[in-house]
Amino acid sequence: MPEIDRIAHLLEDQQVTDILIGESTAVERNSELEVTENIFQDETETRIWVQKVFSAHNGRIDISQPISEVSITSDYGLLRFHAVLAGDCTERTQVSIRRHGHEALSLENLYSRQSITLEQRVKLQQIVHAKENFVIVGGTGAGKTTLLRAILSEVANERVITLEENYELRLSGNAVALKTRNSNHEGAGEITLGQLLREALRMRPGRLVIGEARGEELRLLLQSLNTGHSGAGFTLHANSYLDARSRMLSLLNMAGVPTELANTMISSSVHWVIEISKTPQGRKVAAIERLS
Repeated sequence: MPEIDRIAHLLEDQQVTDILIGESTAVERNSELEVTENIFQDETETRIWVQKVFSAHNGRIDISQPISEVSITSDYGLLRFHAVLAGDCTERTQVSIRRHGHEALSLENLYSRQSITLEQRVKLQQIVHAKENFVIVGGTGAGKTTLLRAILSEVANERVITLEENYELRLSGNAVALKTRNSNHEGAGEITLGQLLREALRMRPGRLVIGEARGEELRLLLQSLNTGHSGAGFTLHANSYLDARSRMLSLLNMAGVPTELANTMISSSVHWVIEISKTPQGRKVAAIERLS
């Protein structure tokens, strides 16, 4: 992939999980952010490269849509490539690249890496095999997607339908992956997570999984879980498991659900909250708690 060659020397280091390009260039290695050598000489060179990357991978980024994201399958793993072009939103083009490895980690792998304890591994296996619904919470880069993939690897023989803004879970087995779509130049053709969820319900899902719930799709998911579906999982940005309920309440309120009804929906459909965090010793599961 010629368009990736400019960052290949950084990706060759398997410890690098994030590359951040702007006025300077930085990488995250072993959970630590380090400033490295600049890859591009100036703004023009950066902008041309960004547009070549998006064009090569059926993405769109231009003056009318200066913020965009695309997933790239490469020899270095799955790359989530997010960019903001210089203009009204930022003085300098900003690029954020998150790398997911080729290897789909299992709970056993996470245990061997000390990301989970033996007791946590057993508990997660019990949750997924009992088809209880769960939410994984944590901050940006905490490892929510990696943990979700590992949990779902326990049920690779089941029909799991995943709904994402970018293909990141990439489950093996009998999984079906659905992805949102941005609108075209005329502002038409957008497909949202909520729309995908409505369609997924017609596709005989064994389990429903949302890569990240951040809007109306949470209301639709909880409604479906209250009408017979089970074994669902999703991730949510929250500081800790203690904030999970208030975060879901906020999203449901913004989707037009009154607080009392929202509380009832959450209590009757989400059984477990799993918190993962990034620590100096690596990414670790901090809590597995019944939703109270």
